[in-house]
Amino acid sequence: MSSSSAVAGGRRSRTSAMLAVVVCGALAPACGFGFADDASGGTDDLPTTGAGPFRRLVVDENTPADEPWLATDRTLDFTEPALTLRDGGGFIYYVTRESPDPPVGDSQIWRGELSDPHQLPVEPPAPVLIADQPWEEGHVAAPSIVVLAGRQIMFYEGGLSTPTLGRAESTDGGRTWQKSASLVVGVRSPSVATDGARWLAAFQRPGQPDLWLARSDDGLVWIVDDAPTLVPTGIADSFEAVEVGAPTLAWLVESTGRGHWALWYSGLEKLPMPGDAPRYAIGYAASFDGMDWARIAGGRPVLTAPAGAPAVLVRGSTATLLFDAPNGRRLAVGVASHP
Repeated sequence: MSSSSAVAGGRRSRTSAMLAVVVCGALAPACGFGFADDASGGTDDLPTTGAGPFRRLVVDENTPADEPWLATDRTLDFTEPALTLRDGGGFIYYVTRESPDPPVGDSQIWRGELSDPHQLPVEPPAPVLIADQPWEEGHVAAPSIVVLAGRQIMFYEGGLSTPTLGRAESTDGGRTWQKSASLVVGVRSPSVATDGARWLAAFQRPGQPDLWLARSDDGLVWIVDDAPTLVPTGIADSFEAVEVGAPTLAWLVESTGRGHWALWYSGLEKLPMPGDAPRYAIGYAASFDGMDWARIAGGRPVLTAPAGAPAVLVRGSTATLLFDAPNGRRLAVGVASHP
């Protein structure tokens, strides 16, 4: 799909230059990276509020939880989480659930509630979004939640032969959803955020190792950029040498009132051997304007492999990160935190 393709309500055209992605060097103190430092980056260089580093929860035999795992099962895959705040503390989480039984790609989106990652869920995960539209082809996955006054909007990946950005809305805290549209074709693992005026969607394209952005004024009509925003580094031993993908996007406002876009994503150092699972790590990039982006200094991940498909919730100087990774023979969703 080109940036001038018809999407959800009409045909519009846009010509945009490839977004510049600046990689701060390991010896570049002007980059000013620090987890929640309002002064980080000054007025020119980018801050890294939400950049971690993150650490997996440590196993604690005195708690009922299965640290660091949040959603795990011997017979099911849980992947591609999403996070929102929960009234009364903790968070609401969404995960993609897929059975190993045929057909391949037959998946659902499940929801759960947690007050403390070291305790059992307040509400165990249960299905809230299933594939019931012809274009979804039995596949709904990779939820991304935008919370607005009195409602939640879920953007998600639907369809197998042509992955497409879907949209649904909830007015009961995410327990039931009303689907409204399929929006942009050629979208895998989407994540959507808004600063209150502009909307950005980050995603992968099928079969491509890059991250792309689409832009919207209303969250309904989207214009896809003409070139990818984030590309693999191609640098040997880099955690993101051959692929970047599975993003999560947020608009963060610091205590000073200054805001910026934050982008967490999976990076792959090398392609796996046949039969092996890929070993992703999690990286971070940021932008003030959504056009020019900076990766973290030194090219280091914010959570080491194996960890992919991040979902991040930042609260002041602390943050929770969900990720997916192998746990035995199945994929599971785990928890990491900062500090």
